[in-house]
Amino acid sequence: MNLSNFNEFCNRAASQGVLFYYTGEFSSNVIGTLSDTVRERLEALGTPNKHGRKVFSTFMEMAQNILHYADDSSTAGRRIGALAVGHEDGKFYVLCGNPVRIDHVERLRAKLEPLRSMTLDEIKAAYREQLRNEAHAEDTLSKGAGLGFLTMAREASEPIDYQIIHHAGDSAYAEFYLRAVI
Repeated sequence: MNLSNFNEFCNRAASQGVLFYYTGEFSSNVIGTLSDTVRERLEALGTPNKHGRKVFSTFMEMAQNILHYADDSSTAGRRIGALAVGHEDGKFYVLCGNPVRIDHVERLRAKLEPLRSMTLDEIKAAYREQLRNEAHAEDTLSKGAGLGFLTMAREASEPIDYQIIHHAGDSAYAEFYLRAVI
């Protein structure tokens, strides 16, 4: 990237209200450092505790999803992704993106599509049900209790949004993008 392109990138990020952006490898240590930075940025902005907690919770869920589920043959086992936090029109947003295997795409859609049409009360009920559900242990792909997307949907002020973009020339992987507005 040349300097003019970098300047354009910085200006565009600023015009979109980006407060924090990271792209690269994710590990527990990296997430720890990133989370400290995000927490400090939210505090420096004077973000009310309730909103700050929701933004931070969503940020952590997305970071953990990248750490556990990012998958791309070109990264040789490394977990590569991107994560951003911004503030626009009086609301915060958290975005993430990472490669996923094509055979996981339908599973992602099956988890996310129902959340997009649920009310907050329905999301909270589904969250409580999932806490009691022991069937999540049978999900060999899930690294947790299956609460991540439910947590993000519960914290969001709008339906969470996602997009899956298939790699040109690579039928085994796609890019998965997720957005939550708080």
